[in-house]
Amino acid sequence: MITRYTDMGSIQILVPTLVQGTRNFIGEALSKVSIALVIGHAIFNNSASSEELLQISDLPTSYSPIGELVGRGTFYADRGQRAYRFDDGNHYHGYDGPVVWAKKKNEIRSQGLIYGVKGGEIVSAGYLTRQIDLVAGKSFHGLTLRELDLPVAYSMTVDFIAGETKGSGEYLWLWHFAPLKGLKPSMLPAGQLPPAANLPSEYEVFACDHFPETRFCPGMGRHFTNLSEQLSRGQYSRQPTSAGDFGVIYGEAAGKLIFIEYVFNQQDLMTGVSWSAAIPLDGIPIPPIDNVHILHFGTNESTSGRYTVHMYFIPEETYLAWEREPSIL
Repeated sequence: MITRYTDMGSIQILVPTLVQGTRNFIGEALSKVSIALVIGHAIFNNSASSEELLQISDLPTSYSPIGELVGRGTFYADRGQRAYRFDDGNHYHGYDGPVVWAKKKNEIRSQGLIYGVKGGEIVSAGYLTRQIDLVAGKSFHGLTLRELDLPVAYSMTVDFIAGETKGSGEYLWLWHFAPLKGLKPSMLPAGQLPPAANLPSEYEVFACDHFPETRFCPGMGRHFTNLSEQLSRGQYSRQPTSAGDFGVIYGEAAGKLIFIEYVFNQQDLMTGVSWSAAIPLDGIPIPPIDNVHILHFGTNESTSGRYTVHMYFIPEETYLAWEREPSIL
C-alpha cells in the first residue's frame, strides 16, 4: 500500500512536465492523488496500530484466564490466580520512598501483573491493589510493564472493584495500548527518550523545594507541570471529571524526559472513586512504559494524603541509583 501511494506521489511530481491535457485536468488529478495519499496514510496508521498489539499467544505459557473485570475484557494472570500487588512492606512516604527502595533488591517485579485481552489481542496490562493498603498509606514500586515487549500505552484508567465485605475492595490500575482516537499518534520505540525541549512552554519546574539549586529529586528526577493551570482551577490532583491531560506531570533528567505522572487524592481512593474515563498519556510522543511506582505522600496515620503514579521509561535500578542528576542519558 505504501509503495503504491509513493508511486502516485512520483506521478504527481512528473505530471507538470507533461504536455497532455489541460491545467484543469492536471489540477483535478493532483487533487485526487492528494486525497488518496491522505486516506492511504490514515489507513496505514490504523493498520499499524492494530498490528503492534501482541497476541494472546505471546503470553507466557503459565498465564490463563481469571475472568472479566469491570467490563474491560477478559484478563489473564500467572497460573490463573487473581492476586493483589504486594506493597513495599513498610511505611515510606514521599521523597524518602525511593531513597529506601534504592537499598533493597526488587525481586517481585511482575508479581500480580495481569493482561487484558479482547479479540485475541493484548489490549491492556496492569495490577490490582487492595483498597485497605491505599487507606493505610502503603506504597508500591517496581511494577513492571516489560515482562513482554509491550507497545506504548496511550492511556490509563483506575477502577474501583467493590468487595463482598467492607474493606475488601480493590483498585485496578490499567494501561491501555489502543489509541484514544481514530488515528494513531506518533510515539517512540522502547528506550528512546524524548527531549525535554518537547514540553510545551507553559510547563515549569516544581517539587523538591528542599533542593532549591537544582530542584532535582534524588531517585526520581525533576518534575514539570502546567502549574498555572492547576492554580487557576484550585486543583492539584486528577479528578474523575478532569478533561484532557489536566494534571499531567513529566519527569526530566539530563535534558531527557524519563517519566509521565498523575496524582490522585487518597480520600478519593478511600471512598471508592473510579477514574473510568481514559486518562491520556499521549500528549507528547513517549516510549513504552518500563515500570511504575505508586507512592504515598503523607504520614502513617494520614487519610488526606495523595498518591503519585510515576510511569518511568527507564529501568528502576537506573533512576533509584541517582543521588544527584546524571550528566548524560
